[in-house]
Amino acid sequence: MKTWSRLGLLVWPYRRKLILSASFGVIAALLWSFELLLTFPITIMFGEHHTLADYSHHEMVKTSNAIEFRNTRLAQLDEQLRLIPENGERRRASERVEVIEDQQRLRMEVDVYTSKLWTLSWVESKIIRNLPTDQFQMFALLFAFILLVTFAKGLAGYCQDVLAGSVAESVVIDLRQRLFRSALRLDPQTLSLEGTSVWLTDFTYSLQNLANAMTEMGGRVVREPLKAVACLAALLYFNWKLTLVFLLFMPVLGGLFHWLGLRLKRAANRTVDSMSRIYKRLEETFNNVKAVIAFDRAGRHRREFHRENKNFYQQAMKLVQIDAMSGPAAELLGMLAASAVLLPAAFLVLRSQTTIWGIPLAPSPPTFPDLALFYVLLAGVLEPVRKFSKFYNTIRQSTAIAERLFARMDTASLIAPPAVSQFMPVLSQSIEFRDVTFQYAKHVNDVTERAFVLNGFDLTINAGETVAVVGPNGSGKSTLVNLLPRFYDPDRGDVFFDGVNLKDAKLRDIREQIALVPQETLLFDDTIIENIRYGRPDASDDEVHDAARRAHVLAFTDAMSLGLLTPVGEHGKQLSGGQRQRIALARAILRNPHLLILDEPTSAVDAQSEQLIHASLRDFVKGRTTILITHCLTPTLLEFLNRIVVVDRGRVVATGCHPELLATCQVYQRLWDAQTQRAAA
Repeated sequence: MKTWSRLGLLVWPYRRKLILSASFGVIAALLWSFELLLTFPITIMFGEHHTLADYSHHEMVKTSNAIEFRNTRLAQLDEQLRLIPENGERRRASERVEVIEDQQRLRMEVDVYTSKLWTLSWVESKIIRNLPTDQFQMFALLFAFILLVTFAKGLAGYCQDVLAGSVAESVVIDLRQRLFRSALRLDPQTLSLEGTSVWLTDFTYSLQNLANAMTEMGGRVVREPLKAVACLAALLYFNWKLTLVFLLFMPVLGGLFHWLGLRLKRAANRTVDSMSRIYKRLEETFNNVKAVIAFDRAGRHRREFHRENKNFYQQAMKLVQIDAMSGPAAELLGMLAASAVLLPAAFLVLRSQTTIWGIPLAPSPPTFPDLALFYVLLAGVLEPVRKFSKFYNTIRQSTAIAERLFARMDTASLIAPPAVSQFMPVLSQSIEFRDVTFQYAKHVNDVTERAFVLNGFDLTINAGETVAVVGPNGSGKSTLVNLLPRFYDPDRGDVFFDGVNLKDAKLRDIREQIALVPQETLLFDDTIIENIRYGRPDASDDEVHDAARRAHVLAFTDAMSLGLLTPVGEHGKQLSGGQRQRIALARAILRNPHLLILDEPTSAVDAQSEQLIHASLRDFVKGRTTILITHCLTPTLLEFLNRIVVVDRGRVVATGCHPELLATCQVYQRLWDAQTQRAAA
């Protein structure tokens, strides 16, 4: 119920459209019932009475005779009752009770027949007298009327489906936006645990299925039960006792739907998971297409993709099988229910009886047209029920999808906001890591033990310092700087800006002071100027141009016909690695941060681009705190570094200037020797 209540909150803004849609559904259902009722006069015309006037006259005579007979019988019972003393012996008292009960029954029958006679008289005077007397003309008129009702019913159904589809698509758009907003509130670690493929599956496959299901639910899922209810109401009006026999089978039908729904929900979740794995295979293949081609492993990826598609087929077929099973099963139960009603009804018609085994089932012996109408109305109930069995599967499947989406929206970030935030001053004193221990989180299904990346890490960086952090691969360098914008939080220990614990500050206040140039430069599929402006969206063109000049971006854009308006392509693939790095640096320069974080900013560039980037940094880092993660300490870089921090196995092993570390730190010596040998080669 919680899932549906949350969906209801999303639907609420569009309630007017939904109410209008439901109104058209009610109109369509009533027209459906009326369309079936029109078969009654057609049955009469081909029965014993060839015209409606003959049938009406015959029924009025028969009803008048029935009333006269019962009035005569009532008079006899009144006379019989007067002859029985009120305070007689027990046997006589029992006779008196029987007579009174017979009187009550006869009076009820007289009331029924009187009502029927009044209805027949009104129909004859108001309707039948204005109808054609020729049989064929009357038949043609009835069919024309049926066509008109069918058209009106179809038009009402069309309006209902369009309005329901509009509400469904609007709700899914809102849900997609909320899901996207929820994803952007999460930390990078939480997002990466699920993987891009899982999120893409929910944004595309899951949401589209939910949109289709909601369109069905607002349209035919509403209309079909209403059609069944309209026909059921007509059945109850004509003979409520026989209709109750039919209703006894409804709990069995409901139990069948519930059982199929539970199986369908499990199958739907497995199908979505299988689609996520297909997305994952596609993402891996396209992101690493160069490796696939270079190592000639296309065959392997085809086989893996085929295996995932086959698995998806198997899961999807379970959905198909459940859906295919529901229709025949519901139809069989419906026919059993109809048989339980039609057989007694046929007995009453063929034997001209009103009771079976002494049980009264009809106020008067029904006729063949009555039986035909009863059968048509039963079919009018069973057909929507049969269709609803498939729609019920849709409802259960959409419930499973909605639960999955809401669970995704409710995913909590590993970065908890402070209950009461502290004021975050502009960085002017120091950044301090105190006994920081960090271990990457793992997925609930991951049983792999993860080692601590940082373990008792202590470091103080003074404001205005330019510090290089070096160390072997896996020593925790990148993790260290990712703690500063609170991409991650330490498992133990704390990080302080000017004595303020980052966990006690607003994320916005922290990140407004930081600019990050990551190791893997990420550009958006837009122009160069807009990728630079991403660092500060309100910057003017002149400010963007100045940042591009300082980062030596103009050195290559001046040779392009569109200059800074040149599109960079998907992920910036139209540009070289060095060009992308300079754009990323220009973005950071434009932001004008108090803390600049550079994570291997020259890892994918040539020597010339590296020199240009270092030249840009030499001027830009003056007066601001800068942390540089690097594997390569060039003479140009050493010129403006204040300090070098050596990290190994999650701890600070040494800190100082280049000559001091070469003389005292073995880890640094190994790193420098490896760099020197690489440069010499």
